[in-house]
Amino acid sequence: MEHHTDKVQAVAWNRHVPDVLLSGSFDHSVVLMDMRYPSHTGIKSAVTADVESLAWDPHDQYSFVVSLEDGTVQGFDVRGAASDPASGCKPCFTLHAHDKAVTTVSYNASAPKLLATGSTDTTVKLWDLSNNQPSCVASNSPKAGAVFSITFSEECPFLLAIGGSKGKLQ
Repeated sequence: MEHHTDKVQAVAWNRHVPDVLLSGSFDHSVVLMDMRYPSHTGIKSAVTADVESLAWDPHDQYSFVVSLEDGTVQGFDVRGAASDPASGCKPCFTLHAHDKAVTTVSYNASAPKLLATGSTDTTVKLWDLSNNQPSCVASNSPKAGAVFSITFSEECPFLLAIGGSKGKLQ
């Protein structure tokens, strides 16, 4: 499959529709593909910078977020592309989340619309994404260095694991 023209940085399966794959690239695009039809070109949407990470909303089969090198997070609803798949999806929101690259995102599987972001600016932030109007509910600098990976625990939903450049797990 040749949907991108540069490095593919992130991929994610839709947990609600297991045949749907999302990919993000340094070519400033995300592509939504239904793997039951691999010859289909997919729905390609433009983003404002290199893609760092992406995630499907575990509470909404149509929504996903993409984090970018320019410190922003863009939220999308795939239903926006239904009328004209060739034009892709337009973001539902663009959030200036951090001062440097947003390298990682994680939805909370137990708390709808709760998203964590991590950045090379050494901070982790929690966002309420209700009504496509994101608001920061918490911010922390966990002394992990540049943050490269975060994930909420499924067993203990308000426990967030953080990995960073200092080689420490927080």
